[in-house]
Amino acid sequence: MGLVAGLAIGVVSCGDKTGSDKFVGSWTYAGSIIPNCTGATVTPIDLTGETVVITATDSSHVSVMLGTLCTVTFSVDGTTATAGSGQKCTFDITGIGPAEATITKWTLMLSGDTITSDVTSTVLVCAPAGTGTLTRQSDAGVGQ
Repeated sequence: MGLVAGLAIGVVSCGDKTGSDKFVGSWTYAGSIIPNCTGATVTPIDLTGETVVITATDSSHVSVMLGTLCTVTFSVDGTTATAGSGQKCTFDITGIGPAEATITKWTLMLSGDTITSDVTSTVLVCAPAGTGTLTRQSDAGVGQ
């Protein structure tokens, strides 16, 4: 009886998502980036409705494609994914135009079918930063 229960537990856990698989799927972003430009009041960049596609590159890394703005690599540790600094995203900043921002910090915190995003970056005389929420649309069949 104990062997059967042990095997049943093993079968269930084999299908569970682990590492980067937990983040994989299609997500919808809700939130904005505040340009934070020195000496100017600039309109926030609304990213609400942008599609975010997350794919696993291996068991501890994901690639995050934020619409047409950028694709960034994150290291995954449990339910937190962290982007390496120095990667780039292009934001259309009012009065400046499309500008390639260098990421200084970007963290994704996963909770169920929601991810909280927190990003800071730099470009020219601006320090674009913002928080947002990603809501899962599909998980590409991972762990199913």
